[in-house]
Amino acid sequence: MRSATVRHAVMALVFAIVAPAAAQRALDPPAGAGSQPPTFFPPQANSPQVQLSQPAQLTPKFELPSSFPSIPSGVAVIPPTDSQGQRPLGPAPSAPLPTTTPMPPANVATPVVPPTIPPAALPPATGPVPAGAQRPQTPPVAAAPAPIAPAPTVAPPAGIPAAGMAPAAPSVTATPVPPAAGSGRPDILPIPTPLPTAGYPMFTGTGEGRSQLIRLRDIRSGALHLEGAAAESGVTFTTRQDDAFVAARISLVFSYSNAVARDDGELAVFLNNEPIGTVALGKARGPKARAEFTFTPALLSTDNRLQFRFTLKGQGATACKLERDKSIWVNIEPATFIFLSTTRLPLADDLSFLPRPFADPKDPLPLSLPFVLPANPEPGVIQAAGMVAGYFGLIAGAKGATFPVQYTGLPAGNAVVLVAGGNYPAGIAAIPGQGPRVAVVANPSQVDSKLLLIVGENAEELQAAAGTLATAGARLTGGWSAASEPLPPPRQAYDAPKWIPSNRPVRLGELADGGALSGRRLIDSPQISFRTAPDLFFGALSGGTMYLHIRRADDSWIDAGNSRVFVDLNRKVVGEIPLEPKLKVLSRLKEWLFPGKADDRVSQVLLPGFQLASQNHLDFMFELRAKADADCEMLDWSDRTGIDPNSTIDLSRVAHFAAFPNLALFANAGFPFTRYADLSSTAFVMPETSASEEVQAMLNLLGMMADSTGVAPTRFKVADAARVDEVADRDLIVIGLQSSQPLLKEWGANNSVQITSASVTAGPGLTFLQRQLQPVDPRAPYYRGAAPELAKANLGKPYAYLTSFWSPLNADRLVVMVGSTQPANLVEMSNQLGDPEQVANVQGDFYYLTGGKGEFYTSGIRKFVGGLPIWWRIQWLAGSFELAAFICVICVILIFAVTIERFSAHRANRILVRGLPNPPTETV
Repeated sequence: MRSATVRHAVMALVFAIVAPAAAQRALDPPAGAGSQPPTFFPPQANSPQVQLSQPAQLTPKFELPSSFPSIPSGVAVIPPTDSQGQRPLGPAPSAPLPTTTPMPPANVATPVVPPTIPPAALPPATGPVPAGAQRPQTPPVAAAPAPIAPAPTVAPPAGIPAAGMAPAAPSVTATPVPPAAGSGRPDILPIPTPLPTAGYPMFTGTGEGRSQLIRLRDIRSGALHLEGAAAESGVTFTTRQDDAFVAARISLVFSYSNAVARDDGELAVFLNNEPIGTVALGKARGPKARAEFTFTPALLSTDNRLQFRFTLKGQGATACKLERDKSIWVNIEPATFIFLSTTRLPLADDLSFLPRPFADPKDPLPLSLPFVLPANPEPGVIQAAGMVAGYFGLIAGAKGATFPVQYTGLPAGNAVVLVAGGNYPAGIAAIPGQGPRVAVVANPSQVDSKLLLIVGENAEELQAAAGTLATAGARLTGGWSAASEPLPPPRQAYDAPKWIPSNRPVRLGELADGGALSGRRLIDSPQISFRTAPDLFFGALSGGTMYLHIRRADDSWIDAGNSRVFVDLNRKVVGEIPLEPKLKVLSRLKEWLFPGKADDRVSQVLLPGFQLASQNHLDFMFELRAKADADCEMLDWSDRTGIDPNSTIDLSRVAHFAAFPNLALFANAGFPFTRYADLSSTAFVMPETSASEEVQAMLNLLGMMADSTGVAPTRFKVADAARVDEVADRDLIVIGLQSSQPLLKEWGANNSVQITSASVTAGPGLTFLQRQLQPVDPRAPYYRGAAPELAKANLGKPYAYLTSFWSPLNADRLVVMVGSTQPANLVEMSNQLGDPEQVANVQGDFYYLTGGKGEFYTSGIRKFVGGLPIWWRIQWLAGSFELAAFICVICVILIFAVTIERFSAHRANRILVRGLPNPPTETV
């Protein structure tokens, strides 16, 4: 009994000695902690409190160098000032950290009210740093930071956070600091200034948080098809370069054939060659199903590849030897999407980062960039805004871009502001210097956003600054820069960088990176996208020609005789090429006499003209087969099998020939206005007083045209309706509302469909005789369209329309009018022209849109523009007038037959006469 009591007393004594020491060690920093860089954990958006902690086990998002000052969430600790507004040199009194002002929502323009700070505590007022200059250094502050009580450590959340939720960062609630003397807002705390010793750009506030939804239908037009007992395919997608990922998951929607349901199978998903999930297929799941996987965001990078691998149950070891069975397939449906929760990292106010943060070429989402223009902008100011919109439309690319416009105030988020005559919006300091300038500054409406300022005294200087940004933006550096670079020389017709040249063969290596043309698995589908001039005419050739070099690896397991490559053009098979073609007798003799490598063999693939469009996609599906003795699960994969980048596409034997008006060419590529990529033959006609929606419609069109050509347009003109005669020598795009654009009524008689408040009348079109005498247009729609019927069914409702006709001012120039009864419908029409799915419905010479539904109409009256070789013209006319051509051929045959018969009879008669012994003589 006594021994038990002694043991208990000894244990209590040991616990009393060890426990305080362990607690003290827990509070002390670990060894070497003073040399470790501070870790920045982005707090949640709209958080009303500063969240500060450095937990021992929390995985850092990213690390800053040790030279960066220890500032949690962008908040600096500033010592209080004395009665004269000076900071003391000695140690500061103990005080808790201040709390920052709550951030406004990302989509609400909530102004941030600055606190009252003594004038002596403010740093000297400076504008953006010009190119090549440095901001003067502020004298260092010798005051020591206020001591802070030890913060309780909170364990990080286990696992990955739920989709759409940012991880809860451990925090300490800071106590508000009493307001400075003279402040009338005790609820607003002082905003600290950055420490002058920082070697990195400083910022105040939190990074912008957002959620991204990347859909498969945004990456490719249709479902991803996996066919055969073992199949693999994938897609690529990109993410912004300034995004830090917080959470990620994929929602997989798929369907499969009855053969798969009967035999069962497995569908595996990989991201950047790392497995993220597997789904068992079979009767238990059903022919259509959905599955979701949560994966670590660390797998994501700027350029990503999402792969899907299907294997039939029990066929994994032999599937690589079997022929492709078309009854066994799995479809990854377009509804599949990837959800990403991200935090936007801040950038310094420096033009060298352009086009970021306003646009990122790697952003998978469409671009929406607001513009702020002076009230009642003149045509020259609108023209400058159009140059900037074309620049950002080119950066956005095929994802599309929209540019909301406002005349007053500042929007939340990133925006472009045109400043004319020194009239800066409230809250923005004047940019130093004279002449055209470009600057990037913080947005006072949302402190973690930027404003791109286009500054000039008048419209001419604004156009000079906008032209410099559009053509020489890479030369701009610093917080602001002079911008007066001359425009490049005018471009030639059909020299758009994104269009395949029609005067020489084009290497596939010019259209895609060489690594993107390799087949890395049994079934792989490298893809190449390219554009062509919209008015190509192929004549008797029936299309272009692709000369394909297939690069074959020397892997011993490949059965080259049974392996092949399928070539798809816009989702339709145009060629099937074996890896080792079966040569004919003459080819085998040539191979025997002149031996060469298999890589030197060239296969010709016809690209049919009727399948070529303005935007084209070439898919190369590699179907590699293994030899009979190969183990499919132990193959040594190689990326040496692929398409040689020296393969070419030849469209040199074509002509430029098309019929107008044709709204399909305008909707797909802005043609014929984009015939000159810089739009040097184009003019936009706006109302005398343009509403913001009318200007937005014009900017949206310019963004679409820049994407189709690969050039930011800088040589177009903008005029109001009263001065339309000054641009009569150009092709015209008339934009406006029926209440503000007078040309919609003056030229409305040229529309093929007349719409009033009480009736809808379609144009008469061509008579039967006219249709028989008009040549055939291969691009014309097969029927006249249902726009009049749709307009009658929605009579009295708001609508927008697109119409095209030959200019009343110049018979050789074309007019496209974009009109509407309501501003919202006008913007909707311009947005539809940037949507590939909606553009397919735009045809003919009139397009009607209401309630999200559109229909076209064609009168059939058209005029052909361009030139054809004489033989092609004869063939085209013969194909257009088949009956007349048939009659002409019969007549030519009859005439030829009669001529031969008469000549033969005359010749035979002369021979007979010569053969008589006493030929008769003619008597008079």
